[in-house]
Amino acid sequence: MANKMTPKNSLKNIFQQLHLYIGLLFSLIFLIVCISGMLLSFEKELTPLLWPKEQRVAVLENRLPVDVIVSGAKNIFPDKRLFRLEIPADPSRSYRVQYGSKKEKYWYAYINPYTGEVLSKGPQAERFFQKVLDIHRFLLMDKIGATLTGISALATLFLAISGIYLWWPKNKQLLKQRLKVGMSASMKRKVWDFHAVGGFYAALFLLIFTLTGLTWSSDWYNKQFFRLFGADNKTKKEKVKNPVSELAVGFSPFETMYQQISTLYPAPGNILMTFPEQEHIAFSLTKESFSGGLLQINQAYFDSRSGKLIKGNPMNKLPLAEQMRKMVKPIHVGSVFGLPSKIVMFLAASLAATLPITGLWIWLNKRNKKMVRPRKKRRPRDRAVSLNLP
Repeated sequence: MANKMTPKNSLKNIFQQLHLYIGLLFSLIFLIVCISGMLLSFEKELTPLLWPKEQRVAVLENRLPVDVIVSGAKNIFPDKRLFRLEIPADPSRSYRVQYGSKKEKYWYAYINPYTGEVLSKGPQAERFFQKVLDIHRFLLMDKIGATLTGISALATLFLAISGIYLWWPKNKQLLKQRLKVGMSASMKRKVWDFHAVGGFYAALFLLIFTLTGLTWSSDWYNKQFFRLFGADNKTKKEKVKNPVSELAVGFSPFETMYQQISTLYPAPGNILMTFPEQEHIAFSLTKESFSGGLLQINQAYFDSRSGKLIKGNPMNKLPLAEQMRKMVKPIHVGSVFGLPSKIVMFLAASLAATLPITGLWIWLNKRNKKMVRPRKKRRPRDRAVSLNLP
């Protein structure tokens, strides 16, 4: 009589089947998202290497005032709204100007900060890394693609958790085997080890990728995620207004704002100057720098007419939920500790990208083995005795 399956073995069998078929169903999307994410994590490092003519400039003694840069930028696309100016900390890098809004298509221009020369310009959608981002988030299918990547992220979350459950050893002796790949074993065993052991090491990072990535896929998840850190659903994005004054200042305030935020947050870093949609709204300037190896995203608001500082908004003074809003993208792409954490995340994503390949190999190997396995022939009953009969 066959042994009855214990509840524990029954549950493990269910998880094995779900892990297998969910993995097969979403393997291609998972692989695409992993590879595109690996590229995006090093966008800032790869861009000046791939397009040096628009990214690199000869460093001269004096750069142009920011006011001159802004004035020239307005003339590049006079019919489009100036959205953001990015001023890199590296003096050999060009300035990047962004035009448009979320409702419209974005456009860009790269400007030499020493000569004012326009190095390149065009629609943002045609940029290589923008296309990679569209693949990563939408699979080039807009809302349908966003839904698919969102479901795929949930599937990945389940695969990471179920993978740890299936990997978990019964005793300490097995634990040693489950933490390394048996290089002297057969090819079949090596692939299985690589999938199981690699999946275990990648699981923690997959949890980070999915839990942060889902904030862009679902409004409901976004609200609940930040609610865990104390965010209120009624909280809206802060819009600081200019001080009430009838006297307009007759000079351009951009260089003044740039100098003030550099003094307010002296650590070297990139500065983002965001232009308000309405005249009565203050300018928002953000400085991204590292303090003790950790990324700091500090902000300040300035009067858009005079350039006078209205209020500083240092990251360490913000509520936890607001700090998390600023950090969720750096955590997702691995830039929270700079280049070292990017390398770690890149290696983790590379390891994760092998899982659908090794998982498919294991499944096909088992499937083919079952198909070619010969059926056992039944031996006639008492055949040896019958041969001795007269």
